Amino acid sequence: MEKPINKAEKIINGIANFQQLLSNFALIFIMSIITFDVLGRNMMNKPLKGTYEMTELGAALLVFLALAITHRKDEHITIDFVVDLLPTKVRHIINGIVELIIVAVVLLMSQHIFNNGVRMMERKTTTTDLSITVYPFLFIITITLVVFALMAIIKAISYFRMAVNKE
Repeated sequence: MEKPINKAEKIINGIANFQQLLSNFALIFIMSIITFDVLGRNMMNKPLKGTYEMTELGAALLVFLALAITHRKDEHITIDFVVDLLPTKVRHIINGIVELIIVAVVLLMSQHIFNNGVRMMERKTTTTDLSITVYPFLFIITITLVVFALMAIIKAISYFRMAVNKE
C-alpha cells in the first residue's frame, strides 16, 4: 500500500514543482510588462496597451500556480497555538481532518471555476483592451486547484499515518 502512495506523492510533487516554475515565469512577466509600461509612459509618452489586463491575468495565474508548492512547504499563514498544546497524536488527527476539509472546499471551488470557464467559453468572453480569451485561464486555474487538492490528500494521509505510528 505504501508504494502507490509514495509514487503518487512523487508525481504530485513533480507537478507542484513545475507549477512553481510557471508561477516564477508569471511573476517575471508581470514585472516586465509593468516596467515597460512605466518606461513607455514616462519616457516616450506611450504606455503599453493592455498592461492592466495582462497583469490581472498574470497575477491570477501566479497565485493559483503557487498554491500547491506553498501548501507542500507549509508556508500558508496558520494560527495553531491551541493545537500545539494538544498531544502529538491528537494534533496529527486534527491536521489530517483539516486537510480533508481543505480538499472538499478546494474541489468545490474548482468545480465552480470550471463551470464558470465553460460559460465563458460558450459566450466567447474576452478582455476589453486586448481581446484575450478568458476561459483558458479559468481551466488552468481549475487544474491548479485539483493539484492543490491532491497535495492536501497526500498530506492528510501523511498526518493520519503519523497519528497511528508508534512514536
